[in-house]
Amino acid sequence: MPLGAAPSIELLLVKNGVPHAVVVIPDEPVASVTYAADELVTHVAKASGAKLAIVRESEPRDPSVVPIYLGDTRAARALGIEAGKLPVETFVLRTTDEAFYIAGNDVVGPRREKNAADLESDRLYNSPQHEGLGDPLNMNTSAGTLFGVYEWLEHDVGVRWLWPGELGTYVPSLPTIIARPYNRTVSPHFFQRAIRPGLTFEVKHPALGFTTKAAEAYANDEIIYLRRHRMGRGTPITYHHAFVDWWEKYGRDHPEWFQLNPDGTRGPAKPGGRFSMSVSSPGLARQVVALWQADPNHPKFINAVENDIPGLCTCADCLAWDGPPPPDYQRFTPATSKVYGKRFVTDRYVKFWLAIQQLAAKDDPDVSVVGYAYFNYFEPPTSGVKLNPHIVIGFCPSSYWYPRAPDEHAWYKRQWTGWARTGARLFSRTNYFLDGYCMPYIFAHQFADDFQHEAKEGMAGTDFDSLTGAWATQGPNLYLLMRLHNEPAADPDALLAEYYTAFGAASADVKAYFDYWENYLMTHRALLTGPFDELGGSRWRSFAKAAQAVFPADCFPAAETILARAAKAVAADPDATRRVQFLRDGLTHAMLSARVSSLLTLGDPASTPERGAAALKALLEFRRRHEGEWIYNLNHAAWVEDASWKLSNETKQPADVYP
Repeated sequence: MPLGAAPSIELLLVKNGVPHAVVVIPDEPVASVTYAADELVTHVAKASGAKLAIVRESEPRDPSVVPIYLGDTRAARALGIEAGKLPVETFVLRTTDEAFYIAGNDVVGPRREKNAADLESDRLYNSPQHEGLGDPLNMNTSAGTLFGVYEWLEHDVGVRWLWPGELGTYVPSLPTIIARPYNRTVSPHFFQRAIRPGLTFEVKHPALGFTTKAAEAYANDEIIYLRRHRMGRGTPITYHHAFVDWWEKYGRDHPEWFQLNPDGTRGPAKPGGRFSMSVSSPGLARQVVALWQADPNHPKFINAVENDIPGLCTCADCLAWDGPPPPDYQRFTPATSKVYGKRFVTDRYVKFWLAIQQLAAKDDPDVSVVGYAYFNYFEPPTSGVKLNPHIVIGFCPSSYWYPRAPDEHAWYKRQWTGWARTGARLFSRTNYFLDGYCMPYIFAHQFADDFQHEAKEGMAGTDFDSLTGAWATQGPNLYLLMRLHNEPAADPDALLAEYYTAFGAASADVKAYFDYWENYLMTHRALLTGPFDELGGSRWRSFAKAAQAVFPADCFPAAETILARAAKAVAADPDATRRVQFLRDGLTHAMLSARVSSLLTLGDPASTPERGAAALKALLEFRRRHEGEWIYNLNHAAWVEDASWKLSNETKQPADVYP
C-alpha cells in the first residue's frame, strides 16, 4: 500500500475465541518490544480466550493467519515505516489488506554516567526494580511500540486500566477481535508525562505502612499501571531546588550571590536555615553557566530552580529588577501561608533565567533553562519582559488547593494564561494530588477543567507530585489524571463513564457515590480552612490531624447506603462485585482512619497513644487483611500519620510483625 494511503478493510484477529493472527517480533527485539508482545497477547486472551502465538520474524508461521508486526521488523521497513527514525516515544499504527503493523521508536539512548540529578530522577519517577535505561517500565525508556499496543488495546479492544493490579484491569468480553483500518502516526501530547509514583515517602512508624513484600508488589503494579497510561518522557530533563548547598560551597567567597537580609547580613537569616539567592548578581548567573559548561554530559537543560523558600533578597539591584505587583496579588493567598505579605518578585526571576539562557546560548543555542513559578513569584511578570521557548517554567503553586470557589478558580487559570503569554514553555508542576489523605476526596471536574485549560494554553509537559495511591476512595480523580494525558480534549464525563462501566449493573450507583463525595467537598469548603488552622494541620503533610473534622462520622452513612445498593445490583456479576467491594473496603478504611484521627490527633493536647490504642489496632488489623488489594498506598498513610498522630514506640516496629 502506498505511504499515506487509507486502508479500507478490517483484519480479523480472533473469531469466536479462535486465533486468526500471530504476533511477529524482530529477530533481535529490544526488551520493550518483547514486553509489548506479552502485553498484547495477555490482554487479547483476557478478552477473547484466544492465546496468540509470538514468533520471531525469521521463524516459520502459518501463512493463513494475519501477522501483527511489532517493532522494527523488516516487513515494517519494507512498507516504509522506519521506526528508529520516528521521534522519541512515537509510534505508527498501520493496516494493509494482509497485515497489522505497530512500530515505534524503541531506540535505547547512549549510556552515560549518571550525575546526582539523574539519580534523584530515578528515585522519584521509577521503582527500584526498573531503574535501568532500556527497561520497558523505566520512565526514560522510549517505548513507542509498547505505547502503540496500549493505544490499540484501548481503542479496539476496550481495555481500561482503572487502578493498579488485576482487579483494576477491565477487559470486556470480546470473543471476536478485529483491527480496524489504521494509518496513524501518534506522538505524545506532552514531552514529559510525569506522575511521581509516591514510592519514596519516609516511614518512621513502619507498622502503619506496607509489609516489605506488599510494598515491593505494590511498587511493581503501580509502575506497570503508569506505563499502561503512557507515562514517560521523550526529553531527559532534570531539575530540583538548585542552590541548596551553595551557601556551604560559596558563601565565604561570594556572599553577594545570596539574599541580603533586612539586618544587612547575607545568606541564611539563621544558622542552618533556608535561603534564597540574589538573582540580580551577574556572578551568580555566570557560575550557573560555568557549572553547566563543566558537565561532561553537556545537558540540554540548565537547572535554575530557586530553593524551597520565597524570594527574599532585599538588595537594591534585585529590588530594581522587580515589577509592580498585580492588582489582585495575593487576593487568594491564605493569611497562614508563608507567602502571605511577601514582596512580589516574579520579574527578578524571569530576568535571571533569561540572563542564564543568553549566556549559555553562546555555547549552545539549543540549551534551555528551567525555573519554577512558585511562592511569591507564582504570578506572571508585570514589567513587560518577554521570554522564549528556551525558558522552561514549572507552574508550581504553593496554595490554591481544590476545591476552589468559582472566582478563585478563574483567577488561578488566568495565572497560567499570563505565563503562557510570556513566550516561555510551561509544564504543570503541582502538588494537588498530595491532598486528601485516604479520604473520599473528590475534585475530578475542577481538576479536569484546570488540566484542559492548561493543555489549550500550550502546556508542554507535566510533573504531578505525587500519587498517594488512594485508588479506592479517589478513583475518579486519578482516572482523569491518567486519561487526560492521552486524551486532553476528551469530555471528562465521557472518560468517567469508562471508569463507571467497569462496575457493570452498579455503574449508576457508583457514579452516584462519587457524585455524593464531590458535592460534599464542594459544599463543605469551610471545613478545609477552619479545622486545619485550629488543629495545625497541613493539607499535604499532616491531613490526618484534621481528617475527623473534614470527614465527621455523620457524613459516611449516606455513602455506605449507596454502596450497599451497588452491591445488590451486581450480586450475579463476580467481577463487578469485587470492584464494588474494593470501594467499600476503601470507605471502611477511611472511616477507621478518621476514627483514629479523632483520638490521636496532635491537634488535641489530650491525645495519648492509650486513648487511641483500640481504634489504631482495629485499623492496622484491617490494613494487614487488605493491604494486597491496593486500596491505598499504605506507606503514604504512614508518612502522613507520622506527622499527625500521637504514636507510641510500638508502631516503630515493622508492619511484618506488628500488630
